[in-house]
Amino acid sequence: MNIRFSDGHIRVRVTTRELERLIAGRSLTLEVPMPRSHRFRASVGTAVFGDWQLDSDPTGIWLTLPRTDVQEFQKELPSKEGLQHDFILDGSKLSVSFEVDLRKQSEQKAA
Repeated sequence: MNIRFSDGHIRVRVTTRELERLIAGRSLTLEVPMPRSHRFRASVGTAVFGDWQLDSDPTGIWLTLPRTDVQEFQKELPSKEGLQHDFILDGSKLSVSFEVDLRKQSEQKAA
């Protein structure tokens, strides 16, 4: 899993194997070591019911996607377009996108 942060946007990019793991109901975690023995953790999972959810604290972020959306997205692969959802936070917009890394998919098939 690869996560990119930019002004007003978070992009989550996964491999096809990680996508299959999400659809099976398992979550993905990315941990980044930080100074003073701290870690920043990003967790992505799916839920059977509900809409997109985003939570955070100083130690990380937790993103939950509707499993049906992810399953439908998988059927459309390969696609350069990903899933996207906008969150309104304290009057400003944060866009979160979820994509599958098609380059990694090509590399996996070639191996």
